[in-house]
Amino acid sequence: MPLRVVTILCQAVLIAAITASVLTTVTPARVGLALLLVAPLLVTLPGLVRDRRTTLQRLAVLLVAYIGGASVEVVARAGDAPLLNIALLAAALELGLTLALIRRGRPPP
Repeated sequence: MPLRVVTILCQAVLIAAITASVLTTVTPARVGLALLLVAPLLVTLPGLVRDRRTTLQRLAVLLVAYIGGASVEVVARAGDAPLLNIALLAAALELGLTLALIRRGRPPP
């Protein structure tokens, strides 16, 4: 399976895990918070699908923030948040894949 496809799958898992962890009870405020948290990932998704290098570079920086936030939450909850554990693992894996895609460069036409 190509790296880009696995990266897109990681991003989908990250979006789903963040959304599910916020929407434990569905209220308008929580829906807004979930959208606010995943909006940057949704904005980078078209560039990731098109394999744009600048989007990959921005996504790498963005993923560092998501990894930091998820790490803080996992430690604060003493590992008792399985969805945040999944989000942390997905973000870390996606960061590694994103860096590999940036380093690889664009495939020849």
